[in-house]
Amino acid sequence: MLSSPRAVHSLDAQFWFYHFWLPLLLVVPMLYLFEHSSLDIVFADFWYQSEGGNWALRKNWFTYDVMHHWGKRLVILLGVIMVALYGASWKFERLRPWRWSFAFASIAMILLPSSVALLKQLSSVPCPWDISRFGGRMAYMHNLQFTTAATAGHCFPAGHSSGGFGLLAVYFAFGPFVNRHRLWLLLPGLVVGVAFGFAQQLRGAHFVSQDLWSVTIVWFGALLLLKLAWKFQRPENHNRIQATTQ
Repeated sequence: MLSSPRAVHSLDAQFWFYHFWLPLLLVVPMLYLFEHSSLDIVFADFWYQSEGGNWALRKNWFTYDVMHHWGKRLVILLGVIMVALYGASWKFERLRPWRWSFAFASIAMILLPSSVALLKQLSSVPCPWDISRFGGRMAYMHNLQFTTAATAGHCFPAGHSSGGFGLLAVYFAFGPFVNRHRLWLLLPGLVVGVAFGFAQQLRGAHFVSQDLWSVTIVWFGALLLLKLAWKFQRPENHNRIQATTQ
């Protein structure tokens, strides 16, 4: 078994209510609303007109260079650091208790955004900058008009924001072993994911709902991985290590 501190939060009925059922009850109506309305167009139209009737921020130094180009590399670097910490936990005793968490976070940060990226490459759903209303040549398509073997589109779900949302893996990897303020562990994934998504929306690269789908896939995918991890590689019940955040 991989080492870990003793879990102070179990995957009980309360956990599943707050992490599965409640998010499901919140996100399904929102996804339904976007799929059966023109809300995506409303938001995209607002950004497009605010930028002067074109995607003026598409190659902007901040939205592209900082948020997209370097943002992607930052997320990759954080994933590499997590893998390195897992490797170091076999050598350094102080890191050993967190080996399970390092392993889970490493796997989730790789697998979940990669799953979104695969779906994106298979889809024919266009980006805002692809559709005729916003200077492109394609017709608007709702997300669930998704078809595979696409020759164009490739914009659903949102790939870039999924890298940021992938940092939610930190919450699921370390949260079960933290006594206090564990919700703070959600902040890196939510802040970076939302920031990446908003920057891409300003560039015309994605609709709002495509980012909403990405966080949905990452969140519930992380829950599935956590369920499998606890079933097949349950954390060891070592002497409890205080893992409180001050």
